Amino acid sequence: MSKYADQVDVRGDGRVVIYKRADLKNPKWQVRIRVPNATGYKIVSAKTEDRREAERFALDLYEDLYLHVKSGGSIQSRTFKQVFEEWKKTVTTMGHTRQGGSWDATIDRIETYAVKFFGPMKIDTIGPKEFADFWVWRKSNYNRSRPSNGTLRRERTSILPVFKFAVTRGYLQSVPETDPPKATLERRPTFTQDEWRKIYTKARDWVKAGESLATWRQRFMTQQYVLVLANTGLRVGELRGLRWSDLRTVQTTDGTRLVAEVRGKTGVREVVFQDGAENYIKRIYDLRLEELGASPSDDEVIFCHKDGKPVHTMKTAFYSLLKFAGVPIERNGGSRTIYSLRHFYATMRLSHDTSPFLLAKQMGTSVEMLEKFYGQTVSSELAAQITKANRTKGSGKAAGVYPFE
Repeated sequence: MSKYADQVDVRGDGRVVIYKRADLKNPKWQVRIRVPNATGYKIVSAKTEDRREAERFALDLYEDLYLHVKSGGSIQSRTFKQVFEEWKKTVTTMGHTRQGGSWDATIDRIETYAVKFFGPMKIDTIGPKEFADFWVWRKSNYNRSRPSNGTLRRERTSILPVFKFAVTRGYLQSVPETDPPKATLERRPTFTQDEWRKIYTKARDWVKAGESLATWRQRFMTQQYVLVLANTGLRVGELRGLRWSDLRTVQTTDGTRLVAEVRGKTGVREVVFQDGAENYIKRIYDLRLEELGASPSDDEVIFCHKDGKPVHTMKTAFYSLLKFAGVPIERNGGSRTIYSLRHFYATMRLSHDTSPFLLAKQMGTSVEMLEKFYGQTVSSELAAQITKANRTKGSGKAAGVYPFE
């Protein structure tokens, strides 16, 4: 038995069909539309039992959808949030990005801002105008620091994969124009040497004060996190995904250095820790030995909660440390973030005559970017200069045997 009580091909070409369901007592006409150059069908109720009204409704809907698809839309309409959730499920199943990095930071960035703004909008209605409105909105909507034009352009890079995914699923015909304001040459926000001295010295008291607040462990991990970032130039996402198995020790002409294999937006590379910075990692290893009563798994991320799950963000704790140390977040019209520790590292290395070529390799960037944002070029030096500096006083020697030595 057919599931349709009646079926009418309104145009005679199969593109506009109305029908009634046979399993309903008093069925209303249903409409099924197929548009050239579009994937799938559009099925809706005409909300009438009158055939002529249903035909007029169907033909009007066909014309609207035809023009919509012709202008770049899709008949398979999804909201931005629906497409984002579908994309998120797909990329997290895939694992790493094409460069071997994590999708966590990208997903978090999209959820924080783009989903909040675009969420209920149909994705095929989002175009240049909507993006222009988004960039204006984004300038005055932020968690802690006002975004620069450069930050907005990086956010664009994060959002684009969602629209490209929508194209592959047939929800869009093409990716819309999304250009944010042009990035201007900006001095990357960092810390002065005096401010850095306040941060690492006050951090000890800040951690100790956490004992009475039951936040000692979080503060302790944040302290090591800050020290490692400032002594490696790692990106936040790169350090977040670092595991014990990624570490090894190499012999140099003036001692040994800890080396980490990291996976970031530029692919896989090896990063050298400053002399003495290995002790910050050893402190965490000692803590995990105490918590577990055994050595942590090689696959465990270094910066983890007590249960071994990765720590996804330390933003709140970092700003708490800055406040405790008396270091302002805002300086010279810019806002310092955890990422400022990477800029501090670059500035310090260049001030110690490190080769820009070697520093670019260390940081996973280019000499051009170093010259652009840090405004210095120095003569080529030996590779050992990547760790040229006095050991930080009070770095704290750790005791024991470690698998990465």
